[in-house]
Amino acid sequence: MVLQTAPRPASDLPNVPLAMSFAKTDEARRLIKVGIQDAGAIARPFVVTPGTPRARVQLLRKALIDTLKDPEFLVEAQKIKLDIDPMSGEELERIVHGLFKLDPAFIARLKEILK
Repeated sequence: MVLQTAPRPASDLPNVPLAMSFAKTDEARRLIKVGIQDAGAIARPFVVTPGTPRARVQLLRKALIDTLKDPEFLVEAQKIKLDIDPMSGEELERIVHGLFKLDPAFIARLKEILK
């Protein structure tokens, strides 16, 4: 492996550099964050329908995180070599809302790079 695109090194690849460490400008760091890291973070979300009461959303978020931190669950995940590194619902929500705030020039630059 040449580099990792994740925001943090994978536990089994501590010596493989992060893509972000090669970015030489603020724009490059932002392009990596939005175009690679944030895109990866929202690739497989768990979602509920619009209008779900906030209290229910909070309850579901807590239940999911509690499950993903449960020692017995983690033992079973280890047995099948599954890495568990959950992102909180609040963090995912911040990422999605941030995408809607991107300026058009930045979006155009990202599209140009991703072609």
